Amino acid sequence: MTIKKVITQIHLWLGLTSGLVVFIIGLSGATYAFVDELRPIFYRERLFVKPQQTTVLPLSTLLSAAKKALDNRPIARVEITSQPGRTYMFRSQKLDPDGITYWDYYQYYYRVYINPYNGKVVKIEDTKYEFFQMVLGLHMRMMFGEKIGHFVVGGSVLMFVVLLISGLVLWWPNKWTKGGRDKSFRIKWGASAKRVNYDLHNVLGFYACLILLVTSLTGLVWVFEWMENSARFVANGAATAAKTKLPFSDTTFSSQGSGVDKALLTARKRNPGARSYLIIFPPKPNGTINISSYLKTWNRYDRSQENYDQYTGKLLRAASFAELNGGDQLYQLNFDLHTGAILGLPGKILTFFAGLIAASLPVTGFVIWWGRRKKKKGK
Repeated sequence: MTIKKVITQIHLWLGLTSGLVVFIIGLSGATYAFVDELRPIFYRERLFVKPQQTTVLPLSTLLSAAKKALDNRPIARVEITSQPGRTYMFRSQKLDPDGITYWDYYQYYYRVYINPYNGKVVKIEDTKYEFFQMVLGLHMRMMFGEKIGHFVVGGSVLMFVVLLISGLVLWWPNKWTKGGRDKSFRIKWGASAKRVNYDLHNVLGFYACLILLVTSLTGLVWVFEWMENSARFVANGAATAAKTKLPFSDTTFSSQGSGVDKALLTARKRNPGARSYLIIFPPKPNGTINISSYLKTWNRYDRSQENYDQYTGKLLRAASFAELNGGDQLYQLNFDLHTGAILGLPGKILTFFAGLIAASLPVTGFVIWWGRRKKKKGK
């Protein structure tokens, strides 16, 4: 058996094994690609309020209102945008790491949207059943819990990486003549349905290959610890480096209010042009308030990360993207690389179409295999 036949068999059986999962991951990924653009359209009543001339209420006051709305369930984080007339979104969730299904994994998951001008609750969202969250659950874990879902998705994506590489080998023209190039780079729409299906698999797979490799590898960084460590190792110049320790700072402000109010005030003064802030509240008495100040509207990697004392609001540590080591920079870039946001809207559009192509490849590949199988049976 020649090497090409061996690669063909590997490509075939890995495709049949992972095809259904790859189809769902590709379709759900394409659906989720523009979630940041779609939410303001479909959820306008919960995301927007009428801008007021008055200042917003202290964060501690709004936090208390969110806790009261959820019967004093603990609040894990809040998302705040700098755009006037936007609600504050508080999140509360409880996870079961041993849960078998999506429904077991999320014991509860709520988002509370608060009007920052008067402290009134605009919407209590049962996020466990929210459409985009369920699409994300399908994309990340196939609607399983953490342990089973990551195994199923991670294994399938690993196989998909091999499929992309082996597919590229099989696609490579034997001769770089005009006929060979046309066969490899163009879809012959006027040919038979069988030939068009083959071209859709072969040609579209080639054009989306690079993007799909990036999205697959960045996805694996979140699934497997060894993949994350490998990415950090390469980014640090083939040297093992500890995660960046945020440098200490003695900066303080004498504003009144609770620790969280002072922390947010400090973050705003340090990053006046930030488009949004993500505040993660400490789950333990000795924990710190973590604030990420996002500096751009089109990416998430360019942010300042800061730790604050939860009682005094004193700034303890801070680091910008430029101050991180290579491994941490690459990890912080991972989300934008995965979604295509690293290139802004054009990158998201490319990733959207690549997701659709990824979903189509198992279908067209199965049709090719089924046709050849029937042909062999006929003989």
